[in-house]
Amino acid sequence: MAPTTQDRVVLLDEAGGETGTAARAAVHTTDTPLHLAFSSYLVDAAGRVLITRRSLSKVAWPGVWTNSCCGHPRPGEDVADAARRRIRQELGLTVRDLRCALPNFRYRATDVTGIVENELCPVFWGRVDPAELQPDPDEVIEHAWVEWPDLVAAVRATPQVFSPWSVSQVPLLEGGPSLTREPGSRSAGHRTVSEFLGDVDRLLRSEVAELQQRWSELTGGAPAEVLPGHLPDWLSEQLSAGGKRLRIRLVHWGHLAAGGDSEPTAYAQLVRLASALEVLHQFALVHDDVMDQSASRRGRPSAYVEATRAHIAAAGRGGAERFGENLAILLGDLAHSLADQLVDPLPAEQRALWYRLCTELIAGQGADLTGAAAGRRDRAHSEQVARLKSSRYSVERLLELGALAAGAGPAQRAALLECGQHLGRIFALRDDFLGVWGDPELTGKPAGDDLAEAKATVILALATDRLTGAAAEALERLGTRDQRPDDVAVVTEALDAAGIRTEIEEMIAAEVSCCDTLLDTAPLTPAGVAGLRAEVRAIAWRDS
Repeated sequence: MAPTTQDRVVLLDEAGGETGTAARAAVHTTDTPLHLAFSSYLVDAAGRVLITRRSLSKVAWPGVWTNSCCGHPRPGEDVADAARRRIRQELGLTVRDLRCALPNFRYRATDVTGIVENELCPVFWGRVDPAELQPDPDEVIEHAWVEWPDLVAAVRATPQVFSPWSVSQVPLLEGGPSLTREPGSRSAGHRTVSEFLGDVDRLLRSEVAELQQRWSELTGGAPAEVLPGHLPDWLSEQLSAGGKRLRIRLVHWGHLAAGGDSEPTAYAQLVRLASALEVLHQFALVHDDVMDQSASRRGRPSAYVEATRAHIAAAGRGGAERFGENLAILLGDLAHSLADQLVDPLPAEQRALWYRLCTELIAGQGADLTGAAAGRRDRAHSEQVARLKSSRYSVERLLELGALAAGAGPAQRAALLECGQHLGRIFALRDDFLGVWGDPELTGKPAGDDLAEAKATVILALATDRLTGAAAEALERLGTRDQRPDDVAVVTEALDAAGIRTEIEEMIAAEVSCCDTLLDTAPLTPAGVAGLRAEVRAIAWRDS
């Protein structure tokens, strides 16, 4: 292979198609294009996983702990072959069994230096012999063989000492299924989270491609005007922008906990249901940003901001901001339409619960808006909004839908519903916490946005009851025309001083304890319980 090819990476478009190559040394900048990479987790015969610490000479993320080995395929090189090659070069190890666990993993992260990683990065499991290990000191300065539960705990407790890609990958690897059996193998009767996510992604790509074809027929193949592409193209881009995939995972765990398996017809229905939920979530995000006037989402401009900028760039007629909001609303409407289309073939009981979920989501958003206009800051109102808009939509109904698809009995459904109520409160409380104290680099949204908008949250209700003096006056101005530039900072400082930040953390910890107690005796499958316990902790202490 020519030297010029050996040191080049494969560039990708948003759909994952190859668009060309670039020099590896030059591609990682403050504006890194999407490109192909890989990550690997290597295990020994005892089931321990190898973690490595990046050399201090690395340009980005020097000295952080990470997974076993990462790298980039060369142009024309199979990704698995590239992983084997790089593992041998960097660690001196020969992989005896390499299986892909997360074929569609994608992430974007920014180092403190401003350098960006932007990769479609399949994740592999592999088996190796530790006696062969000979790390390249230019790449690895330390290594350790650790038990998988210990790695999971460490990543959740101290994510700042690990690479951002490993922090995102570890929760998706389903508790390390490859550490107790052959990598990639499947327990009888059910599919892993990674397999389920892959099946959902494949269905979504197929459904969006069909929508794009229908749209092309409607427009006669004419190019889009003002916008870079037609609405289905835009929706495809939004759906591929990443995210935690929380809702898909909860449907999976609800199904598995209730004894669901991979019987072809039932499993196909479950994949369709989870795909619909993913598209519905896109509808909710796009419309929510318009209503809240949030300028960014997942570290990118919100949809209405993108459309506004496109209008300005095209010197379009009429108001650019109004155009941006209108097109974003249409984008959300299209997402909701596609979600309903996905649900249409499902059994009647599943469709009924789906439409109930949709109604609760809209009712919660409506209560949020009207309550804000009416100046509602009481705790009863904030908890009602959180239950409808966050808890039920993001957690409770998803576990219930998964259980329903599994044919769960009354006792199992009751247990999952109760677990979902606790976990839903955890989700809503952490969401409120991040809206005030979250790191914008991780949340993708400006810090203090929820306070600036005087959103109906438990934090706002506690603040209303406890703050006094200048802080109470600043709090009263939030969300009004009288708001001053420093009011959010004043209120945030007062919340800390009043112990509200600590109290929210204690409330979350109490709900986690309730979940654990419930799951100890719930009539659910051991695999499902283990998955739910992991999700409880991932949701409780997430930072985005």
